[in-house]
Amino acid sequence: MRVLLVSSGGGHLAQLLPLSPWWGKQERQWVTVRQSEVEGALSGESVVWAHFPTTRNIPNAVRNLFLSWPTIRRFRPDILISAGAGISVPFFITAKLLGISTVYIECLDRITMPTLSGRICYPLADVFCIQWEEQRKFYPEAINIGPLL
Repeated sequence: MRVLLVSSGGGHLAQLLPLSPWWGKQERQWVTVRQSEVEGALSGESVVWAHFPTTRNIPNAVRNLFLSWPTIRRFRPDILISAGAGISVPFFITAKLLGISTVYIECLDRITMPTLSGRICYPLADVFCIQWEEQRKFYPEAINIGPLL
């Protein structure tokens, strides 16, 4: 299976790393932002560097939308998985246009308020995961996978 993992740095990336027993067995590529801690965490991985900052930055969202098309077409993933944040939106849009399955994992630390990326990606996601039952009021069709960290 070919997996495209799309994530901002910091806590968003940290929530995908515990899934390594699964994604470590797959052919994979990452799309994330170039930061020293990200480079260290993904050393040895195939990474496409996205435009940063991604949160509420319209010019970079457009740049990342234009980055998403050739990245997805070249890698041809079976599934795209993201834990947010803003970088997920352009990649989810392109994945949906190309008929690629998508999985979104809402942030661990947003229990009482949904994230902007989560609200945008919820209708685009084939599977939408939450980590707390309290998040269900914003995402009624979500699957509770429990805390990843």
